[in-house]
Amino acid sequence: MKSIQLQHLFFCFLIGAFTHQSFGQAVAEKKLQGGITGAVGFNFLKMGTSLLEAQPGLSTSVGVNFIKATKESQNIAFLGGVEFNLERFNYKVTQQDVFYRYTDQIIKTKDETLAADKYYRLTERTYKPLYLGLPIGMAFRTDFIGDYRGVVKFGLQNRFLLSNTVDDIGFSSNSTSEIGDFQENTGMIAKKDLFFYNAGLFINLGAEWNFSGSTCLLVELGYQYGFMPLHLTSKEQNYTLFMANEVGLPTYFRNQAMMNQANVKFTLLF
Repeated sequence: MKSIQLQHLFFCFLIGAFTHQSFGQAVAEKKLQGGITGAVGFNFLKMGTSLLEAQPGLSTSVGVNFIKATKESQNIAFLGGVEFNLERFNYKVTQQDVFYRYTDQIIKTKDETLAADKYYRLTERTYKPLYLGLPIGMAFRTDFIGDYRGVVKFGLQNRFLLSNTVDDIGFSSNSTSEIGDFQENTGMIAKKDLFFYNAGLFINLGAEWNFSGSTCLLVELGYQYGFMPLHLTSKEQNYTLFMANEVGLPTYFRNQAMMNQANVKFTLLF
């Protein structure tokens, strides 16, 4: 009797092992994987001006990604996706007084200023842009060792600005000669500040875990190197920030920054 039970147990074990191996082979042989992705990370800005100092900012994203193996090999694949990137860019004013003019929640550019505008002496600023991200690139994958395989990704992160608001800390007054009253300007609109398109080169190192059937969890550590300016810089009439001399005359300047980012990314692949 015990012999029959042991044989039955051994048979069930073989069936389970065979089924599990079949699932692993099924994933390894799939040409196309796609699924839901999410990431969290930190932005580190490379500055091109000494008047503002960058502070680390939070980055989050959600979307869908896909990986498609090439005809020649399962180990080499194309990757792409659609993501929504919610970023935080933080700045502090460093050496001199920096101002802008505003009405209600609208930050005025140089050619939009009016006599009725109020002045704002800026000390800290946080941008809250929402981007549509379209990553494209290549992936290199090892063969499965048990339930796991290694993944290396690299490519181009394309991002298109959907919306942006600005939160400021500083002092509001009627002229640059006044210290003014402490005030937080939240939800401000600076329409011609951030550049519409932004891009960066990324490289990710990760591991893919086939934990159930043909479903896998891909965990990645990534770094993105930004090579395009975050802020519009071509036309002085679109500048919003300025310094004032002894008699209150403004000297407008441009903010200059490029974004580098480190992140952790999780993707559920089917």
